[in-house]
Parts: sequence; structure tokens; C-alpha cells
Amino acid sequence: MYKKYGQIAEMVHFLIKGSYEGKDNLNFLDLTCGNGFDTLFLSNLAGAKGKVTALDIQVAAVERTIKLLKENSEFNNYTIIKDSHEFVEKYITEKIDAAVYNLGYLPKSNKEIITKPESTISSINSLLPYLKDSGRIYITSYITHDKGYEINKLSDYLTGLNKKEYNVILIDVLNKDNTPPKLFIIEKNNNTLMTQPYPL
Repeated sequence: MYKKYGQIAEMVHFLIKGSYEGKDNLNFLDLTCGNGFDTLFLSNLAGAKGKVTALDIQVAAVERTIKLLKENSEFNNYTIIKDSHEFVEKYITEKIDAAVYNLGYLPKSNKEIITKPESTISSINSLLPYLKDSGRIYITSYITHDKGYEINKLSDYLTGLNKKEYNVILIDVLNKDNTPPKLFIIEKNNNTLMTQPYPL
């Protein structure tokens, strides 16, 4: 199916699929499972030999995600947990391939319950030591839920990450006036992978 680069949610799935499709023993995290669409995508991509752990602080999100996966996932490879992503380290037992954040509020729910930069940054910081050399963290961040407070704090934090250890990529849609989300990607800066000559 043709994917629109300007649709950030589609872009995240496109990038993750391109990086990890066909690999065994994948370990994915969904840190804001929401309505479950990212969790479902990760579950089907991980396959029978992989696993997905998804967290959300809201009961409604957990219930929606469980229902969606029971009805649509091809595999029983997922664990859905009601907890804040701030405490994700309690549920990590091994290195991870990819983690996904979709910040803001739960669609079709209480818009006053939103992600906060303090807990989001704490969560990301705790994940960094668990990234595989090919691991990445994908963070979709919005402006409207708190007038840009979280995204600005997040940008400051990511800009300050050690450049010798990590690459931080920003994908933004520039020509829209409806405040589209921004996508941040953190990846390990594995210098051994960068010493190979680029093929001509």
C-alpha cells in the first residue's frame, strides 16, 4: 500500500518495517499504547518469535488495545500493562530493537490527561542503555495538547544527548498550518558500522 510521508504515523510504521521486517527474536516496546494501532502493527511485525510490551497509564487505553489485538493480531506475542511509561524499566529484561512513543492525549477520551515532559524524558533516559546496536526510539510529539511545552522540553533534552553515542533525527512537515506532529528518532551511533566505505 502506498504510504504518505506527510502522515507521521504512517511514516513511523514505514521506517520500522523497513528496518526490522524479516528479523527473528524482535523485542518491541509501545510506551503509549493508546487505541492500540501501534501495538498491533508491532505485534504483527514481531511475529511468532518476537514480543511486544505495551504500556499506558489509562484503563481505557489498555482495554482498547487488548480488544484490538485479540481481534486482529496474528500472534499471541504481546503483553499489555497499565502503568506509566516512566516506570518502563521494571518491565525490561533484555535489549530492545525499537520503542515507540505517541505523545499527547488519548483520542476520544479525556483531553486533560496528557503526557508530561518530566515522565517522558525519564522514560526515554531509562531506555537508552537497553538499545541494541541497531535499536531505535521513535517519538511522535504534538504541540496542541500543551501549547508546545512538552515538545520544547523534549527537543532540548534530545539536543543534549551525547553525539558520540547517539544520532537524533527530526522529521517535520514544514508547509502545514494545522500544527502537525514532529517525529524524533534516537539511534545508537555505532561507529563500527560507519567505518565501511560507501558503495559507489
